[in-house]
Amino acid sequence: MQMDFTPLQRVASGISRFPSSLATLKIRDITLSNRLFFPAMGVDLANHDGTFSDALREFLNGMVAGGCGLIILSNASVSRDSILQPKGLKMFLPKHAEALKAFIRESQSQGVVVGIQLQHYGGQGTTTYTRGQALLTPSGIGASSLQKLDPKYRTREMTQADIDLVTEQFVASAKLCSDAGAKIIQLQASNGYLLGSFLSGYSNRRRDAYGGSCIARARMLIDVVTSIRKAIGEDIVLGLRIGIDDFMDEEGQLPEDLKDVMPMLEDSGADMFEASFGVADTFKVLSDRSPKMIGYIYGQVKKLKGYSNVPVGFAGFVDGLPSAEKIISDGIADMVGMARALFADNDLILKSVEGRESEIYRCLWDGKCFKDKYNPRFDRVYCCVNPKYKRPE
Repeated sequence: MQMDFTPLQRVASGISRFPSSLATLKIRDITLSNRLFFPAMGVDLANHDGTFSDALREFLNGMVAGGCGLIILSNASVSRDSILQPKGLKMFLPKHAEALKAFIRESQSQGVVVGIQLQHYGGQGTTTYTRGQALLTPSGIGASSLQKLDPKYRTREMTQADIDLVTEQFVASAKLCSDAGAKIIQLQASNGYLLGSFLSGYSNRRRDAYGGSCIARARMLIDVVTSIRKAIGEDIVLGLRIGIDDFMDEEGQLPEDLKDVMPMLEDSGADMFEASFGVADTFKVLSDRSPKMIGYIYGQVKKLKGYSNVPVGFAGFVDGLPSAEKIISDGIADMVGMARALFADNDLILKSVEGRESEIYRCLWDGKCFKDKYNPRFDRVYCCVNPKYKRPE
Protein backbone atom coordinates (compact mmCIF):
# COMPACT_ATOMS: atom_id res chain seq x y z
CA MET A 1 0.00 0.00 0.00
CA GLN A 2 1.40 3.41 -1.00
CA MET A 3 1.73 5.86 1.88
CA ASP A 4 1.17 9.59 1.52
CA PHE A 5 3.77 11.69 3.26
CA THR A 6 3.35 15.34 4.18
CA PRO A 7 5.86 17.83 2.75
CA LEU A 8 7.56 18.13 6.15
CA GLN A 9 7.90 14.34 6.38
CA ARG A 10 9.44 14.26 2.92
CA VAL A 11 11.84 17.05 3.91
CA ALA A 12 12.79 15.25 7.13
CA SER A 13 13.96 12.26 5.10
CA GLY A 14 16.93 14.37 3.98
CA ILE A 15 18.31 14.96 7.47
CA SER A 16 21.37 12.81 6.81
CA ARG A 17 22.42 15.21 4.04
CA PHE A 18 21.43 18.39 5.87
CA PRO A 19 21.57 17.55 9.59
CA SER A 20 21.91 21.13 10.85
CA SER A 21 19.23 22.85 8.78
CA LEU A 22 16.70 20.01 9.08
CA ALA A 23 17.06 19.62 12.85
CA THR A 24 14.09 20.61 14.99
CA LEU A 25 14.15 23.75 17.12
CA LYS A 26 12.08 24.37 20.25
CA ILE A 27 11.24 27.92 21.34
CA ARG A 28 9.04 28.16 24.42
CA ASP A 29 6.52 25.35 23.83
CA ILE A 30 6.64 25.59 20.04
CA THR A 31 8.72 23.09 18.09
CA LEU A 32 9.72 23.92 14.52
CA SER A 33 10.06 20.84 12.31
CA ASN A 34 13.19 22.26 10.73
CA ARG A 35 15.28 25.43 10.85
CA LEU A 36 14.33 26.74 7.42
CA PHE A 37 11.79 29.53 7.13
CA PHE A 38 10.13 31.74 4.59
CA PRO A 39 10.75 35.24 5.95
CA ALA A 40 8.42 38.19 5.74
CA MET A 41 8.49 39.21 2.08
CA GLY A 42 6.30 42.08 0.93
CA VAL A 43 4.46 40.49 -1.97
CA ASP A 44 1.45 42.81 -1.40
CA LEU A 45 -1.32 40.45 -2.41
CA ALA A 46 -3.87 41.24 0.32
CA ASN A 47 -7.29 42.68 -0.39
CA HIS A 48 -7.53 46.45 -0.56
CA ASP A 49 -9.00 46.54 2.95
CA GLY A 50 -5.91 44.74 4.25
CA THR A 51 -7.57 41.38 4.81
CA PHE A 52 -6.02 38.07 3.82
CA SER A 53 -6.94 37.32 0.20
CA ASP A 54 -7.38 34.24 -1.99
CA ALA A 55 -4.32 35.37 -3.98
CA LEU A 56 -2.19 35.55 -0.85
CA ARG A 57 -3.51 32.18 0.32
CA GLU A 58 -2.57 30.61 -3.02
CA PHE A 59 0.91 32.11 -2.85
CA LEU A 60 1.57 31.01 0.72
CA ASN A 61 0.12 27.54 0.16
CA GLY A 62 3.07 27.06 -2.17
CA MET A 63 5.40 27.76 0.74
CA VAL A 64 3.46 25.42 3.04
CA ALA A 65 3.73 22.64 0.45
CA GLY A 66 7.42 23.37 -0.06
CA GLY A 67 8.63 22.14 3.33
CA CYS A 68 9.49 25.19 5.46
CA GLY A 69 9.15 24.70 9.18
CA LEU A 70 8.04 28.32 9.62
CA ILE A 71 6.32 30.92 7.46
CA ILE A 72 6.18 34.56 8.50
CA LEU A 73 3.46 36.72 6.98
CA SER A 74 4.87 40.11 6.08
CA ASN A 75 4.34 43.73 6.98
CA ALA A 76 0.96 43.61 8.69
CA SER A 77 0.46 47.28 9.43
CA VAL A 78 -0.57 48.18 12.96
CA SER A 79 -2.11 51.52 11.96
CA ARG A 80 -4.39 52.89 9.27
CA ASP A 81 -1.99 55.85 9.20
CA SER A 82 0.97 53.71 8.13
CA ILE A 83 0.58 52.16 4.70
CA LEU A 84 3.11 51.67 1.94
CA GLN A 85 1.16 49.71 -0.67
CA PRO A 86 -2.62 49.56 -1.27
CA LYS A 87 -2.65 45.75 -1.10
CA GLY A 88 -0.43 45.34 1.94
CA LEU A 89 -1.56 43.16 4.82
CA LYS A 90 -3.08 44.95 7.82
CA MET A 91 -3.70 43.96 11.43
CA PHE A 92 -5.61 46.62 13.32
CA LEU A 93 -9.24 45.52 12.95
CA PRO A 94 -10.94 42.29 14.09
CA LYS A 95 -11.75 41.42 10.47
CA HIS A 96 -8.01 41.32 9.69
CA ALA A 97 -7.51 38.60 12.30
CA GLU A 98 -10.68 36.74 11.35
CA ALA A 99 -9.63 36.48 7.69
CA LEU A 100 -6.38 34.72 8.67
CA LYS A 101 -7.78 32.08 11.00
CA ALA A 102 -8.52 29.38 8.44
CA PHE A 103 -5.14 29.63 6.70
CA ILE A 104 -3.23 29.53 9.99
CA ARG A 105 -5.28 26.59 11.25
CA GLU A 106 -4.84 24.62 8.00
CA SER A 107 -1.10 25.31 7.79
CA GLN A 108 -0.44 24.38 11.39
CA SER A 109 -2.47 21.17 10.99
CA GLN A 110 0.23 20.19 8.47
CA GLY A 111 2.98 20.99 10.97
CA VAL A 112 3.97 24.35 9.51
CA VAL A 113 4.14 27.11 12.12
CA VAL A 114 2.74 30.47 10.98
CA GLY A 115 3.98 33.78 12.32
CA ILE A 116 2.83 37.32 11.59
CA GLN A 117 5.18 40.27 11.27
CA LEU A 118 3.81 43.52 12.68
CA GLN A 119 4.87 46.68 10.91
CA HIS A 120 4.82 50.44 11.25
CA TYR A 121 6.47 51.97 8.20
CA GLY A 122 7.39 55.25 9.85
CA GLY A 123 9.29 57.51 7.47
CA GLN A 124 9.45 54.76 4.86
CA GLY A 125 5.71 54.80 4.29
CA THR A 126 3.87 57.11 1.94
CA THR A 127 1.25 59.80 2.38
CA THR A 128 -0.62 58.48 -0.67
CA TYR A 129 -2.84 56.10 1.29
CA THR A 130 -2.88 57.90 4.63
CA ARG A 131 -4.81 61.07 3.90
CA GLY A 132 -1.64 63.06 3.32
CA GLN A 133 -0.56 63.11 6.94
CA ALA A 134 3.09 63.66 7.83
CA LEU A 135 4.88 60.38 8.50
CA LEU A 136 6.08 59.60 12.02
CA THR A 137 9.84 59.40 12.58
CA PRO A 138 12.17 59.63 15.58
CA SER A 139 13.71 62.94 14.48
CA GLY A 140 11.91 64.08 11.34
CA ILE A 141 14.57 62.58 9.06
CA GLY A 142 13.03 61.14 5.94
CA ALA A 143 14.10 58.77 3.18
CA SER A 144 15.14 60.36 -0.10
CA SER A 145 14.07 57.27 -2.05
CA LEU A 146 10.50 57.65 -0.77
CA GLN A 147 10.46 61.37 -1.53
CA LYS A 148 10.94 60.49 -5.19
CA LEU A 149 7.87 58.24 -5.11
CA ASP A 150 5.52 60.41 -3.06
CA PRO A 151 4.95 64.00 -4.22
CA LYS A 152 3.40 64.93 -0.87
CA TYR A 153 6.03 63.16 1.21
CA ARG A 154 6.74 64.82 4.55
CA THR A 155 7.76 63.69 8.00
CA ARG A 156 7.64 64.93 11.56
CA GLU A 157 9.34 64.10 14.82
CA MET A 158 7.25 61.99 17.14
CA THR A 159 5.94 63.44 20.38
CA GLN A 160 5.57 61.42 23.56
CA ALA A 161 1.87 61.10 22.75
CA ASP A 162 2.79 59.64 19.36
CA ILE A 163 5.15 57.14 20.97
CA ASP A 164 2.49 56.08 23.48
CA LEU A 165 -0.12 55.71 20.72
CA VAL A 166 2.11 53.61 18.46
CA THR A 167 3.03 51.39 21.41
CA GLU A 168 -0.67 50.85 22.08
CA GLN A 169 -1.21 50.05 18.39
CA PHE A 170 1.47 47.37 18.42
CA VAL A 171 -0.09 45.84 21.54
CA ALA A 172 -3.59 45.85 20.03
CA SER A 173 -2.29 44.25 16.83
CA ALA A 174 -0.41 41.60 18.79
CA LYS A 175 -3.65 40.65 20.54
CA LEU A 176 -5.31 40.31 17.13
CA CYS A 177 -2.47 38.03 15.98
CA SER A 178 -3.17 35.88 19.03
CA ASP A 179 -6.87 35.85 18.17
CA ALA A 180 -5.99 34.72 14.64
CA GLY A 181 -4.10 31.72 16.03
CA ALA A 182 -0.56 32.79 15.20
CA LYS A 183 2.04 31.01 17.31
CA ILE A 184 4.78 33.52 16.55
CA ILE A 185 4.60 37.31 16.40
CA GLN A 186 7.51 39.16 14.88
CA LEU A 187 8.10 42.89 15.23
CA GLN A 188 9.69 44.62 12.25
CA ALA A 189 12.54 46.54 13.90
CA SER A 190 14.92 46.76 10.96
CA ASN A 191 15.32 48.05 7.40
CA GLY A 192 14.64 51.67 8.30
CA TYR A 193 11.03 51.21 9.40
CA LEU A 194 9.76 52.94 12.52
CA LEU A 195 11.00 50.69 15.34
CA GLY A 196 14.30 50.12 13.56
CA SER A 197 14.76 53.80 12.84
CA PHE A 198 14.80 54.49 16.58
CA LEU A 199 17.79 52.15 16.95
CA SER A 200 19.98 53.89 14.37
CA GLY A 201 21.99 56.97 15.19
CA TYR A 202 21.50 58.14 11.60
CA SER A 203 17.72 58.45 11.89
CA ASN A 204 17.41 58.96 15.67
CA ARG A 205 19.00 62.23 16.80
CA ARG A 206 16.69 62.88 19.69
CA ARG A 207 17.97 64.51 22.85
CA ASP A 208 15.31 63.17 25.20
CA ALA A 209 15.00 59.76 26.87
CA TYR A 210 14.65 58.07 23.46
CA GLY A 211 17.93 59.26 21.96
CA GLY A 212 21.64 59.49 22.59
CA SER A 213 23.09 56.21 23.85
CA CYS A 214 22.41 52.84 22.24
CA ILE A 215 20.22 51.85 25.19
CA ALA A 216 18.27 55.09 25.06
CA ARG A 217 17.64 54.65 21.33
CA ALA A 218 16.29 51.17 22.10
CA ARG A 219 13.88 52.42 24.76
CA MET A 220 10.80 52.51 22.53
CA LEU A 221 11.43 49.00 21.21
CA ILE A 222 12.02 47.67 24.72
CA ASP A 223 8.78 49.28 25.90
CA VAL A 224 6.86 47.79 22.96
CA VAL A 225 8.26 44.31 23.66
CA THR A 226 7.50 44.60 27.38
CA SER A 227 3.93 45.77 26.72
CA ILE A 228 3.22 43.07 24.14
CA ARG A 229 4.58 40.28 26.34
CA LYS A 230 2.36 41.43 29.18
CA ALA A 231 -0.65 41.50 26.86
CA ILE A 232 -0.21 38.13 25.10
CA GLY A 233 1.02 36.02 27.99
CA GLU A 234 3.65 33.31 27.89
CA ASP A 235 2.42 30.90 25.22
CA ILE A 236 3.19 32.90 22.08
CA VAL A 237 6.73 33.29 20.77
CA LEU A 238 7.73 36.92 20.33
CA GLY A 239 10.45 37.60 17.77
CA LEU A 240 12.18 40.67 16.42
CA ARG A 241 13.54 41.32 12.97
CA ILE A 242 16.39 43.58 13.96
CA GLY A 243 18.80 45.65 11.91
CA ILE A 244 22.49 44.77 12.10
CA ASP A 245 23.84 47.18 9.50
CA ASP A 246 21.96 49.91 7.65
CA PHE A 247 25.03 50.89 5.60
CA MET A 248 24.84 54.50 6.73
CA ASP A 249 28.54 54.59 7.60
CA GLU A 250 29.62 55.55 11.12
CA GLU A 251 26.31 57.25 11.92
CA GLY A 252 24.25 54.17 11.24
CA GLN A 253 23.33 50.92 12.96
CA LEU A 254 25.94 48.22 13.61
CA PRO A 255 25.84 44.96 15.59
CA GLU A 256 28.06 46.47 18.30
CA ASP A 257 25.29 48.95 19.09
CA LEU A 258 23.13 46.05 20.24
CA LYS A 259 25.57 44.36 22.59
CA ASP A 260 23.95 45.76 25.74
CA VAL A 261 20.49 46.03 24.17
CA MET A 262 20.01 42.36 23.33
CA PRO A 263 19.90 41.14 26.97
CA MET A 264 17.40 43.88 27.77
CA LEU A 265 15.15 42.82 24.90
CA GLU A 266 15.34 39.20 26.04
CA ASP A 267 14.52 40.19 29.63
CA SER A 268 11.55 42.14 28.28
CA GLY A 269 10.12 39.07 26.52
CA ALA A 270 11.88 38.57 23.18
CA ASP A 271 12.34 34.88 22.30
CA MET A 272 14.14 35.03 18.97
CA PHE A 273 15.80 37.44 16.57
CA GLU A 274 16.15 37.65 12.82
CA ALA A 275 19.13 39.68 11.63
CA SER A 276 18.54 41.96 8.66
CA PHE A 277 20.39 44.74 6.88
CA GLY A 278 19.94 47.81 4.70
CA VAL A 279 17.31 50.56 4.58
CA ALA A 280 15.38 52.15 1.72
CA ASP A 281 18.15 54.60 0.89
CA THR A 282 20.79 51.84 0.77
CA PHE A 283 18.67 49.48 -1.32
CA LYS A 284 21.57 48.88 -3.69
CA VAL A 285 23.23 46.56 -1.16
CA LEU A 286 20.38 44.09 -1.72
CA SER A 287 21.70 43.55 -5.24
CA ASP A 288 25.37 43.15 -4.28
CA ARG A 289 25.69 39.41 -3.90
CA SER A 290 29.45 39.40 -4.20
CA PRO A 291 31.57 36.98 -2.12
CA LYS A 292 33.01 39.98 -0.29
CA MET A 293 29.56 41.30 0.65
CA ILE A 294 28.30 37.86 1.68
CA GLY A 295 31.36 37.32 3.86
CA TYR A 296 30.88 40.72 5.47
CA ILE A 297 27.20 40.13 6.19
CA TYR A 298 27.81 36.67 7.65
CA GLY A 299 30.43 38.17 9.96
CA GLN A 300 27.96 40.80 11.17
CA VAL A 301 25.28 38.17 11.80
CA LYS A 302 27.71 36.08 13.82
CA LYS A 303 28.50 39.11 15.98
CA LEU A 304 24.81 39.55 16.72
CA LYS A 305 24.48 35.88 17.59
CA GLY A 306 27.32 36.30 20.06
CA TYR A 307 25.25 38.87 21.95
CA SER A 308 22.13 36.68 22.10
CA ASN A 309 21.03 33.93 24.45
CA VAL A 310 18.03 33.02 22.27
CA PRO A 311 17.90 31.69 18.68
CA VAL A 312 19.07 34.00 15.91
CA GLY A 313 17.84 33.63 12.35
CA PHE A 314 19.11 35.16 9.18
CA ALA A 315 17.69 35.65 5.70
CA GLY A 316 19.77 37.31 3.04
CA PHE A 317 21.39 36.09 -0.19
CA VAL A 318 20.83 32.42 0.82
CA ASP A 319 20.45 30.42 -2.38
CA GLY A 320 19.68 26.92 -1.11
CA LEU A 321 20.15 24.16 1.43
CA PRO A 322 23.92 23.76 1.09
CA SER A 323 24.34 27.44 2.02
CA ALA A 324 21.81 27.17 4.84
CA GLU A 325 23.55 24.08 6.17
CA LYS A 326 26.90 25.84 6.27
CA ILE A 327 25.48 28.96 7.96
CA ILE A 328 24.02 26.89 10.79
CA SER A 329 26.86 24.38 11.13
CA ASP A 330 29.43 27.22 11.19
CA GLY A 331 27.58 28.86 14.08
CA ILE A 332 26.61 31.98 12.12
CA ALA A 333 22.88 31.58 12.85
CA ASP A 334 20.44 29.07 14.35
CA MET A 335 17.81 29.38 11.62
CA VAL A 336 17.98 30.33 7.94
CA GLY A 337 15.36 32.08 5.88
CA MET A 338 15.11 32.14 2.12
CA ALA A 339 12.90 34.78 0.53
CA ARG A 340 14.00 35.30 -3.05
CA ALA A 341 15.26 31.72 -3.46
CA LEU A 342 11.89 30.27 -2.38
CA PHE A 343 10.02 32.88 -4.36
CA ALA A 344 11.93 31.68 -7.43
CA ASP A 345 11.04 28.06 -6.60
CA ASN A 346 8.56 27.20 -3.84
CA ASP A 347 9.74 23.57 -4.02
CA LEU A 348 13.45 24.30 -3.64
CA ILE A 349 13.68 22.50 -0.29
CA LEU A 350 11.87 19.37 -1.47
CA LYS A 351 13.82 19.23 -4.71
CA SER A 352 17.06 19.54 -2.75
CA VAL A 353 16.40 16.73 -0.26
CA GLU A 354 15.07 14.47 -2.99
CA GLY A 355 18.12 14.89 -5.21
CA ARG A 356 16.32 16.94 -7.86
CA GLU A 357 18.61 19.97 -7.73
CA SER A 358 18.76 20.18 -11.53
CA GLU A 359 15.03 20.97 -11.55
CA ILE A 360 15.33 24.03 -9.28
CA TYR A 361 14.46 27.45 -10.71
CA ARG A 362 17.35 29.58 -9.47
CA CYS A 363 16.97 33.21 -8.40
CA LEU A 364 18.91 35.65 -10.59
CA TRP A 365 19.48 38.03 -7.65
CA ASP A 366 18.81 41.12 -9.76
CA GLY A 367 16.38 42.65 -7.25
CA LYS A 368 13.63 43.22 -9.80
CA CYS A 369 11.06 41.56 -7.54
CA PHE A 370 11.64 44.27 -4.91
CA LYS A 371 11.19 46.98 -7.51
CA ASP A 372 7.93 45.61 -8.95
CA LYS A 373 5.82 47.11 -6.18
CA TYR A 374 6.92 50.59 -7.24
CA ASN A 375 6.37 49.95 -10.95
CA PRO A 376 3.08 51.54 -12.08
CA ARG A 377 2.75 48.81 -14.74
CA PHE A 378 2.34 46.07 -12.14
CA ASP A 379 -0.19 45.35 -9.43
CA ARG A 380 1.93 42.70 -7.67
CA VAL A 381 5.45 41.33 -7.24
CA TYR A 382 6.69 39.06 -10.02
CA CYS A 383 9.67 36.75 -10.60
CA CYS A 384 12.14 36.40 -13.46
CA VAL A 385 12.22 32.59 -13.37
CA ASN A 386 9.24 31.07 -11.52
CA PRO A 387 6.53 30.09 -14.04
CA LYS A 388 3.87 30.69 -11.39
CA TYR A 389 4.65 34.41 -11.13
CA LYS A 390 6.60 35.14 -14.30
CA ARG A 391 7.06 38.86 -14.88
CA PRO A 392 5.15 40.14 -17.91
CA GLU A 393 7.30 41.23 -20.83
